[in-house]
Amino acid sequence: MAGIFSMLKQTIRIFTQEDFPKNPHAPSISESEQRALAVGLINSEQLTAYTDSLTTGLPQDRILQGLTDAWDIYDKEGAYSIIEWLQKEGHRVYFPEIYPLIKTDPDERNKRLETLFGENAEKAIRFADNLLECISERGNDDFAAFNDENMKKGILAWDLGRLIAITRMSFDIGYLDEKTAWGVIKNAYEMAIKEYKDWKELAVAYLIGRGMWSGDNMMLNGLYGIAQKALEHDNSPWKKLSLK
Repeated sequence: MAGIFSMLKQTIRIFTQEDFPKNPHAPSISESEQRALAVGLINSEQLTAYTDSLTTGLPQDRILQGLTDAWDIYDKEGAYSIIEWLQKEGHRVYFPEIYPLIKTDPDERNKRLETLFGENAEKAIRFADNLLECISERGNDDFAAFNDENMKKGILAWDLGRLIAITRMSFDIGYLDEKTAWGVIKNAYEMAIKEYKDWKELAVAYLIGRGMWSGDNMMLNGLYGIAQKALEHDNSPWKKLSLK
């Protein structure tokens, strides 16, 4: 029953909350901190989290459910483990090996991926199939995310967006202290500005990463909409701040 009430509250929140919501009680943060938070803007908007504070403003029960169901995070140690993985590896470690192979003969591709990834080969093959599906369906769409030029830039943004979201939720639930959480988020920003020249490049890389993970589905459609809104909406932090 508690789960039903939580879902109901979240549904109400989604349909009544303004785009890119601000925390009415947010402490003042620097422009550099605002930019760092904005690296995770797509995830923030997807979660209906605040965009201008370390705290997400999400209900505690929803944070706990999200951390446990999606990430198997049950405690401080689990949070640190996932955060470290996203900082150092994430899904982006698959991409440089998969991308050059996705249009080759499927049998040859799969054999190569089995050699490269061993016990993780099944996951790598699924990621390759997902990317091929997205290229076929979206390679020439208006956003042009899945064209060759964009695909070559990799999917670091996919890992960074999730890293920031998990860090903020872990802070809210008490798994991370404020100094540690900001340190992770600021480091994510430094990684982002080395890779991307502007928010659009970051957004496109995020969408490619999501497509590799899930394939072409309704959720990807929704994230396309969020990315477009983040680039164009007057209330979006991306409209008010440059990436660098």
